[in-house]
Amino acid sequence: MTIEKSDPFGDITLQPGAVWGKQTQRSLHFFSIGEEIFSADFIDALLHIKRAAAEVNGGLGVLEANKQLAIIKAIDVILQGQYRDQFPLHVWQTGSGTQTNMNVNEVVATVATGFLQGEGQGLTVHPNDDVNQSQSSNDVFPSAMHIAAALALENTLKPSLIKLTEMLSEKARPFNAILTCGRTHLMDAMPIPSGSLLEAAVSELNTILYLLDAQMGQVYQLALGGTAVGSGANAPEGFREKITQKLSEALGLPFKPHENLYAAVSGEVAMVGLNSALKSLATVLHKLANDVRLLGSGPNCGLNEWRLPANEPGSSIMPGKVNPTQCEALVMICMQVFGNELTVSMAASAGQLQLNVCRPVIIHNTLQSIRLLSEGMESFANYCIEGLEINDKQIKRNLTHNLSMATFLAPELGYDQTTQLVQKAFQDNMSLAEAAEALNICSVNDFENKLHKALMAEQT
Repeated sequence: MTIEKSDPFGDITLQPGAVWGKQTQRSLHFFSIGEEIFSADFIDALLHIKRAAAEVNGGLGVLEANKQLAIIKAIDVILQGQYRDQFPLHVWQTGSGTQTNMNVNEVVATVATGFLQGEGQGLTVHPNDDVNQSQSSNDVFPSAMHIAAALALENTLKPSLIKLTEMLSEKARPFNAILTCGRTHLMDAMPIPSGSLLEAAVSELNTILYLLDAQMGQVYQLALGGTAVGSGANAPEGFREKITQKLSEALGLPFKPHENLYAAVSGEVAMVGLNSALKSLATVLHKLANDVRLLGSGPNCGLNEWRLPANEPGSSIMPGKVNPTQCEALVMICMQVFGNELTVSMAASAGQLQLNVCRPVIIHNTLQSIRLLSEGMESFANYCIEGLEINDKQIKRNLTHNLSMATFLAPELGYDQTTQLVQKAFQDNMSLAEAAEALNICSVNDFENKLHKALMAEQT
């Protein structure tokens, strides 16, 4: 059944089966751009705001009690999974997100009106006057952005980050029992414990966790109560404090009114800071993934010091080939996050006067980065780090041929004589001990004893 609607902009026909209203329908017509739509998590954040607003508006006496109850009942039904196909709008729309705010308002109003009429009450819930009461898209949309991002961080990203960090730390302990060749500039360097690379990643990931927690202070501040321009016009006294308190209680996070509602409506510093922390996380993960696949390269023509899990065939033409696919997936995720952060920075700087007008792309990219990093870390932990093994024989072989081991004897021999020793060993393709004897520095046995003592001291 088609439904005809009209307003000052003209007549419009709703799609068959539509629960939404005329503003949603117009958005589908004028902004049929791309495939990207808002995630269910973001729609849920908007719904939570509408529910809290109905409770507060009812308590403040500006919303009739029966309408309040109908709105709350409608939102609870939607949050439980019904009407999920009624939020089809694309990310590429008005920069304030007004159309998606109205999409939620219209669906809630239609469902709530159905409840009232089913109870024999001759009332209609209006999407603007009732569901959107005391609100504007300009304070609702950025608040939903903060809520959705905060929930995604707490529920997905931080648990995945902590899991990966703990798994790396656990894996580093047995690895540290074996010395390996360090490498700087991709060239042989001083020996290090094999697990030190993983421990370095753990340290950096712990720093990222601190950065994320520090940034949340800004994310928890909501623009609600600022309405259209930050002045709070049409919002009753006490609304901003009461609605943030309701949301904090309902969602279990310490949301509070923004310290400056003009800034909350016009700026996006919190999202910029959050994406900066996400980019920092991506830089650490990018290096870690590349280090793991470098150490696992081979098996016969690479470093071959670490054995990566063989999860699936690596080639459609080369039988038996296994590739570092989890590392590659994580690297691509990190590159996407780098691009998302740049987009968010540019979008945040693109507001004019009292409003940022690039908010849909900011939250789309932010939630995508959080989701990709969360799932990427989970996959990398489960299918790469957990089954990672050390190739003891190859490590010992590489360490034996590491000319930088001569550095341990530099305090005794001096820099110049040690350099002569290394060059002799390299040019004549002999061991350091053989080069030392050829240069009349000491015998092979004496040199090996000196080196052994130095290595033992290094391990302690």
